Amino acid sequence: MGERIRFYRMNKKLSITTLASLAGISKGHLSNIENNGSNPSIHILNKLAEALEINVEKLINNPEDKLDPEWTELILQAKNEGISKEEVRSFLAYESWKQFLKKEG
Repeated sequence: MGERIRFYRMNKKLSITTLASLAGISKGHLSNIENNGSNPSIHILNKLAEALEINVEKLINNPEDKLDPEWTELILQAKNEGISKEEVRSFLAYESWKQFLKKEG
């Protein structure tokens, strides 16, 4: 659950300090939650969801095809760097083509 909170926080480009302040909790408590050191109460989850402007279910439900945190960070980094979805698709197509050539060669 902590990874999902971090994902939505980073997606909103909020610092841990800012989100903690918006949710009315301490920075240390939020850090502990994001690092899966503790499970937040439903009251805290509601406050975080409200601060993130999302439905609390997005924090609670675990999607089946969950990305690990490193993939999430890479996606957010690309987005924050201004890399478009089309540029990512082009890169993936190019990498697939290179791998195909290696197999054929």
